[in-house]
Amino acid sequence: MEKQTNKYKYPQLERYKEFLELGHIKRKTLTVNIIISVLIVILLLFGYVNEIDAKLINPTAFVLGIVLLINVGFYFVQDDLYNNLKLSMYATIVGLYAATDILIFYFKTPSIFTVLFLTYAVISVYQDLKAMILSSSFLFLSGFLLINEFPDIFATASGAVSEVVYVQTFLLIFVLLLTLSSYILIKRKTFFYNQLASIKESELRNIQLMEEVLSINKKSNKEFDKYYEAIDNFNVKLSEKIGVSNLLGRKIEILKDLRTKKPRELLSKYSDFTIEELEALEVLEFETHKKMQYLAIKASKSNDIKVSKKEIFSETQFKSFKHINDSRYTKIISFVVFYTLLKIDKPYLKKIDEQQLKDILYNSEFYYRVDQEIIDIYLQNTDVFEAIINDYLKGGW
Repeated sequence: MEKQTNKYKYPQLERYKEFLELGHIKRKTLTVNIIISVLIVILLLFGYVNEIDAKLINPTAFVLGIVLLINVGFYFVQDDLYNNLKLSMYATIVGLYAATDILIFYFKTPSIFTVLFLTYAVISVYQDLKAMILSSSFLFLSGFLLINEFPDIFATASGAVSEVVYVQTFLLIFVLLLTLSSYILIKRKTFFYNQLASIKESELRNIQLMEEVLSINKKSNKEFDKYYEAIDNFNVKLSEKIGVSNLLGRKIEILKDLRTKKPRELLSKYSDFTIEELEALEVLEFETHKKMQYLAIKASKSNDIKVSKKEIFSETQFKSFKHINDSRYTKIISFVVFYTLLKIDKPYLKKIDEQQLKDILYNSEFYYRVDQEIIDIYLQNTDVFEAIINDYLKGGW
């Protein structure tokens, strides 16, 4: 068996992680849009209540309105939504800092300078690494340029020029601290999503391992043509029963073709189907994509199993017999228990003979889940393992 060295053995796990991040960025984009809407209202009310010249307020409100429209536009373009929302996020960062700089330029007071940090706080809602780096860069650049452009705003009573340098140094330290705190939060989020993707990977690996062991034990593979034939027969009988034309005939033919071809390759052959419909059917294909097969296996094995939120990670941590911190004695005992269970008849699994067991250990993913030292001990002491079963356990079962 070829050893898998890539991060995720199954390419759908990358899509699963992207799906998790898509849900995250959709929620955060909606939150930022609500905040921007509230800021526009507050800004306009502030100008109206304090009778401030509209020329000081309207440019900033206009830029915020443009940002809001861009966000809404990208949000409702469903084609490649993940990348669209990423572009929307970057446009929001640029737009918010532009609006903030305009506001500071017009008012030119020390208190208005704090809106830069308000802008940083709004953007930190995204919890995205690239957004954080871009926001921190804009925060420091905007602050640095404004301090140089309006040094009198930040001067104390003495008015020493060196005090501007102190303010710039303070700004740099403050931005670095903000960036560090944001980085820690983002890494926690990334760890959480990586854990979820790892759980999904472990689940898929275990399901595939079950299939491998079953095929080795029975010395046969599933005949998927019989599945399609059974579905087709059921479809014909159902259509005759309710008195309609063949409901699923062409779709079953498409499923068969999807075993070897991509949806885009079948567009010309099935011109009455759209690419979206073919991609939806691809999910239902048994043999190559296996999503329905894995779903069926998971449903059959996880019936009535309840896992609380606190246990969601601990339930999936055991992936192999290769635990670095375990002693050799612990590893041997664990393997002996596993070996014994495979060699004894059970209601849910018949015993596996010695040759089949070796085949499973060497030709399935179990090869990477058992410490090589333990495998060597097993091969050198097969009679001892047999004695354990014959002398102590076989009679009890």
